[in-house]
Amino acid sequence: MKKIHLVLLLSFFIKSYSQTDYTAVYNNDTFINKGVALYDDEKYNEALLEFDKIKTIDPKYLQAQYEKALTLSALAQKEALKALFEKLYQSNKMPEFPTLYTLYGSYLSDEKDYDLAEKIFTEGQKYLSNSSNHLYNLAILYVWKEQPQKAVDLLEKIITNNPNHASSHYLLGIIALENGKITEGTLALMSYLVIAPNGRNAEKAILRLNAKFAQNYLTQNKLVFSKSGDNFEEIETILRNQLPLNPAYKVKSTIDDVVIRQVQAVVEYASEHKIGDGFFETTYIPWVKNLNDNNQFEPFSYYMLSAMEAKLGKQLTAQKKKVTDFNDHYLLKDFWSFYAKRTLNLFGTPEEVIVILKNRNPYLIGKQINGLKEGQYQYLDENGNLSGILNFKNDLLDGVQKYYNPKGNLTEEKSFTNGKLEGTRTAYYENGNVSVIENYKNDALNGNSASYYPNGGKQCEINFTNGERDGILTCLYENGSPKLSMVYAMGKVNGPYVSHNEVGDIKESSVYKNDLNEGDYVEYYDGKIKKATANYSNGKIQGSYKTYFTSSALEKENSYEAGKLKTITNYFPNGVKANESLHNDKEEVETYSYYDTSGNTYFEEKYKSGDLKSGLQYSNKKEQPVAINLTKNTFEMRNFKDNILVTGSFEKGKKSQQWNYFYASGLPKMTEFYVQGKEQGLDTEYYKNGLVSSIKNYTNDTLNGVYEGYENGILDEVYAYENGKQNGPYHSFYADGTLKTEGFFTNNELNYDKITYRQNGTIARKERYINNFQTALTTYTLKEEIENSIDYKNKTGKFNYTFYNGTISQEYEMVNGKLNEKFTVKDQLNTPIITSEYANGMLTNNYKSFSPLGTLYFETTYYCGRINGKYTQNDLVGNLRLTDENTFGEENGKTIRYYQNKVKMSEYNQLNGVLQGELFYYNQKGEAILAIGYTNNAPIYFTRMSKSGLLDDKIIIDNETADITSNYPNGKVALQMQLVKGNYEGKFSIHSGEGKPEFECVYLNNLLHGERIEYYVTGGIYKKENFIKNNFEGPQEYFKPDGKAWLTANYKNDEFHGNTLIYSEGKLILTKKYDSNELVAIIK
Repeated sequence: MKKIHLVLLLSFFIKSYSQTDYTAVYNNDTFINKGVALYDDEKYNEALLEFDKIKTIDPKYLQAQYEKALTLSALAQKEALKALFEKLYQSNKMPEFPTLYTLYGSYLSDEKDYDLAEKIFTEGQKYLSNSSNHLYNLAILYVWKEQPQKAVDLLEKIITNNPNHASSHYLLGIIALENGKITEGTLALMSYLVIAPNGRNAEKAILRLNAKFAQNYLTQNKLVFSKSGDNFEEIETILRNQLPLNPAYKVKSTIDDVVIRQVQAVVEYASEHKIGDGFFETTYIPWVKNLNDNNQFEPFSYYMLSAMEAKLGKQLTAQKKKVTDFNDHYLLKDFWSFYAKRTLNLFGTPEEVIVILKNRNPYLIGKQINGLKEGQYQYLDENGNLSGILNFKNDLLDGVQKYYNPKGNLTEEKSFTNGKLEGTRTAYYENGNVSVIENYKNDALNGNSASYYPNGGKQCEINFTNGERDGILTCLYENGSPKLSMVYAMGKVNGPYVSHNEVGDIKESSVYKNDLNEGDYVEYYDGKIKKATANYSNGKIQGSYKTYFTSSALEKENSYEAGKLKTITNYFPNGVKANESLHNDKEEVETYSYYDTSGNTYFEEKYKSGDLKSGLQYSNKKEQPVAINLTKNTFEMRNFKDNILVTGSFEKGKKSQQWNYFYASGLPKMTEFYVQGKEQGLDTEYYKNGLVSSIKNYTNDTLNGVYEGYENGILDEVYAYENGKQNGPYHSFYADGTLKTEGFFTNNELNYDKITYRQNGTIARKERYINNFQTALTTYTLKEEIENSIDYKNKTGKFNYTFYNGTISQEYEMVNGKLNEKFTVKDQLNTPIITSEYANGMLTNNYKSFSPLGTLYFETTYYCGRINGKYTQNDLVGNLRLTDENTFGEENGKTIRYYQNKVKMSEYNQLNGVLQGELFYYNQKGEAILAIGYTNNAPIYFTRMSKSGLLDDKIIIDNETADITSNYPNGKVALQMQLVKGNYEGKFSIHSGEGKPEFECVYLNNLLHGERIEYYVTGGIYKKENFIKNNFEGPQEYFKPDGKAWLTANYKNDEFHGNTLIYSEGKLILTKKYDSNELVAIIK
């Protein structure tokens, strides 16, 4: 059974890797853009496939749902569209992407569910109060609900904020005409035609204006278009009396029709109208007056009729030059400064401003002087919400500029002078904390610059001179302890470089001179034990560069002469050379030799100019090596015992096609594919038992596509890679395939939400991340109701939180949102669950976990998040189960397993996680009953008891496979087991000299599978456990020597799940209920 360390609540559907497209690169922008392009080409079903590629955890998921809704609407799939909207609305997702309210409200309007549509639109207004599109669709709803006054109010608001919203001009004009307001209607429809002469309603607008005002639009107005002003009586009298239609009226256009005459009359009138404070006169009269004053009515008369070109023919096309000149010399020059000029509340004061467009939407609002931006401007997003407050002088950024995210939070502020950065720039994280503070001079960094952690605390600080780093770069951890220090002089590193780990010990030290390493370089595991060493001169290594295992044994040595690489030597953990390469003066490899753990050379490669040319195969079966012909299609490498280790192909000295790697047992180790020496295609790795450990895809030696990780052959996690970096969603799974966690990576960093699910699929917790830093936590009850909302922003001090209605409590200390000092967990009965200690978020010093009984479950020592020292594990009732020795996360030293009576069951030694030497098994009397000799994790021999009772009957194991039985002198079986290609297989049992069972279990591919039973020396059952592929599954039962129940713990997917029953004298006294490894209730 694998060790159980700190439980991390991490995992959905079972995936069959044979059905996965591992080459598929996840890129949300690509999916959405391709989907939109397919939509534009009316390939709607294909577009849906693209939008459906966006996972729910993706920050752009709601954008994809928006596009999907448009596509379903285009396909007229009303039921699917309705279901999508209801799902998004009921899950409260729409506030995160408010334009979904617009789509949903419009859909309901189309379905004539007007009341619900109004409700949805109104909710959306909380987020889209200035969105032209949202307000326009709400205005249409009010027209359908026969509430035209509400529609008029909304349309006038839209036009005020967005003079370019053509549909609002059109609809307002229609409503005005239908209510007898012919001047207002004409002004609005003219404004529509001047910005959308070929719009979908352009021809309708022209026909409306072509109706004789004396005979049409005679309805008595009952609406309020303006509370004051807009006195158009004079022009209305003229229009109603048909004076413009009199033949004596001089038309300024070669096209003489009702529409031209009536519109011309309004244009000419505009120059004489005294502007008051009415909506139409302040909004429309200025540009119409300017049109007339600049004698632009004639070209406008042709321009406004553009939609009628097919019907008017040469009568209109003959005027194309005038239309072009009108567009180029009027519309694109002076027009907008009049058309978009209006009085708005600008930062609390009514100001005459210009609305400037970007992508047809307002994005800047402020004053202009002589056509140049001047003073304070509103910077808007596509929904009309404030994205920034900008300051201009003579059309250049000048002064402090502030920028905001869609939620209205400040994201950046910076100072400009004459369009160049000058002074301080401050950026902020999404949680409001400062991200960086920089100082600029003449657009270049100058002065102090500092970065900060998302939850608070300075990260790094340095001085700049004219854009170059100049001074000491100092970096700190969240608690203020040193992380890194190095010296710069005008952009170059000069002086000592020192980095520290989370607990304050030196991690790395060196000296630089003019950007080059100079002198000794040392990397440490803990500030004392060396991890790597080298000596530099002018940036070149002198002598050798060495790395060390955590045991301090030499791991690798690169030797140099005159700064050039000569040899690279790698070592096994036992100190024996593993491989060695020799290099020429160009540092190209010339020979590469492979060795086994006994020091035997088994293969040698010969290279020329970096290409493999020939090889020599060594074997214990032949005195001389055999030359390998690389011109053949198939390449083989064997170990010294003649077992195949590698098969593949070369083309012109470079790897090509499929390559297969094997363990010495013959089981597969890895399969990969190459094209011209670069890895290309599927890469599959296997555990020593032959089960898959990972499947991934490479493109030109770079991870690209889907990465699947497996535990015990079961899919455990899925990541998305793009060009060697984690980009996109990741998922982890329970052993039964259900989703356990999901999150999202951008450039190798965890961002946005990470969600952990219980085994039944409900949300247990939701974490928020910024660049790998957790900034918030929300925990949920079993009913999926929020129980705790914890914000880690500037969180410093001691804290206590309870979970599951007080069933468990956590008490811990933090500095700037990172765990520091003590961390304890206990249940409502004050029974400890965890006691530990942290430094800058890393486990350090003593760590203890306790069983449901309150007995010590396991204990160890951590150093910077890694086990370092003795690890002790007890069973659920507190009896010693296992001890091992570790150095910085690697198992180094003795591993001992125990019976319940504290007598050793087995003992072996590991070097850097590799079993080396003899593995001994004992009975409950402490008598050695079997020894298995291992070299580099491979069983070489076993020694069983002879008739003398001593371990002196040695048997050589062939191909790591053997049926092993060790008998007592009386002939009874002491131990019985089977090894198949180095893996435990089938039943494993230990018996006493009297034949009583002491321990038995079943293995499948080296994994515990089925029952594991341990007995008292009397023969009674001590505990009975159940496994599925090494995972606890089902009841785990413990019994007293008299056979009475002691404890029963129920597991699922290797986690406490269900009831744990605690007994005294065979009677149930306490029930602890667990869900997905968390204690959720205690029942007495």
